[in-house]
This record gives sequence, structure tokens and C-alpha cells, in this order.
Amino acid sequence: MAPVTTKLTKPPGARTLTGQTAVVEMAETTTEGLAYESSGLSMSDVGVRFRLLTEDQRTLKGRVFGMFGGAPEHADFWAIRNFSLQVRKGDVLGIMGSNGSGKSTLLRVMSRVIPPTEGKVEVRGEISPMLELGGAFNAELTGRENAFLQGALHKISREEMAGLMSEIQAFADIGPFFDVPMKTYSTGMVSRLGFAVSIQMQPDILLIDEVFSVGDENFQRKSAIRMRKLIDKGVIVVIVSHGAGIIRQVCNRAIWLDRGGLMEDGKPAQVTESYLRHASR
Repeated sequence: MAPVTTKLTKPPGARTLTGQTAVVEMAETTTEGLAYESSGLSMSDVGVRFRLLTEDQRTLKGRVFGMFGGAPEHADFWAIRNFSLQVRKGDVLGIMGSNGSGKSTLLRVMSRVIPPTEGKVEVRGEISPMLELGGAFNAELTGRENAFLQGALHKISREEMAGLMSEIQAFADIGPFFDVPMKTYSTGMVSRLGFAVSIQMQPDILLIDEVFSVGDENFQRKSAIRMRKLIDKGVIVVIVSHGAGIIRQVCNRAIWLDRGGLMEDGKPAQVTESYLRHASR
């Protein structure tokens, strides 16, 4: 598979982020680089800037003024700035940080959902992102239909997905709800199905955002065991979690983010201790 590099270019436009009054500059995606690794991820001096709209821009008067040449007003917010990271085969990386520290934005950049405003991102390998509860699902479709949809997005044939469906259904363990529209699901059920589907996508890189924050203890334990099997096969795993215990148990490397910057990169026990000490102040 050809590696993917995201480079900063002149933005062709802006994209509105769901649930936020902000826009992020877009960048162009091209292929090159990372030839030294069969799978891996490299980020060099990456920054993601959101432009927050002012109160005037959210009113009809402000929009009309802007249409007739009025200078738009905005406030720049850097969710990530001057961020560099190398993730290689064999890494099980845990990402820690308080709310708003840039963890989820970082994962979205890794998965190419959000391009960087500045810097360079290189990815080699097939990525399976589980970025948020239900983020990749259609709430009007059933769990089974959504599983087929995700397979199609990852270029897995319907026949192959049909062969995986019983395993997905068994792992998710949501009973008859597997054939019910997902708009009826609880957050725990969405998380179960999302993880069950993600691990069947045969990824080289698995990105997980807070999958262990929901679900019962049995599901969390089952998920950890399945991740260990993927890790043993050489799959790169990147996990965002507030749980220091999960980071220590599953990961062999951890980073701590604060206000979009890298505070520490090292062994999970050391990094989680530093983060918890800082958080308790």
C-alpha cells in the first residue's frame, strides 16, 4: 500500500466542524515517504489551527456585513502546535491529557480526518480508526448494515464481510439489537459494535479514542485480550484514555499532552505518574 503524506498547501476553502463554531484550514494529501517501514506514522512540526467565529459573525447583521467586504473577525485557537512524533511497528502508544489538551484532535490528524494547518504527516499502512462513539456509523442503519458499510469503506468485499459477521456479532454481544437501527443503542452498545468492527478491518494501525470509558469490565477485559493478539501480529495501536491503569496494562509507550504540546514521551509507568501528579495539583 502506498504511504500517505499530508502537506500544507494554500487552503482551497474551509470546513465547518460538527458541534463547534469553528473552521479548520484544509490541506492537500499526496503520497510519498516512509519507505524504511512496512507500517508506521511520522509527524513533523504539526499544528492544527481552528478559527473561532466571533459573536458578530454568528448574527445575520454580521454575515451581511461580511458579504459586502467587511473584514471578518475571528480568534485563532491552536489545538496542536509544533508537534513531532514517530510511531513504529511494535509500538502500543497511550495518549494521556486533560480535556481540551488535543488528544482527540491528534488522533483525527493521524487518521487523516483532519489535515494539519502546518507541518507534515506521513502514514504507511491501513488505518482502522475508532475515533468516537458512533462517529463512523449511520444511526438509521442497523448494526449489521453498518458493519457491511464499514467493510465497504475499507475495500473489503461484501462476501468477505459476510464471513466475518458472526464473529463481529458475537464479540459485540448486543443480542437482537444487532439487527435494530443504531439510533436505539446505548453508548455502551455503540462502543461494543465499533470495537468489534474495527478489529476485523485487518489494520496495520489501530486508532482508538476512549473505547475503555464505556462498557462493562468483562468487555474491557475481552477487548484488551483481542488487542494483545493484534499487537502480537505487529499491528501498531494508538489509544487515547483517561485511565492510567489501562495505559500501564496495555501500552509499551505513552505520551502526555497539555494545551496541544508534548509534555513527556516515555515508559507508561513514568508518564502516567507525571501526568497524575500534575493533574492532582
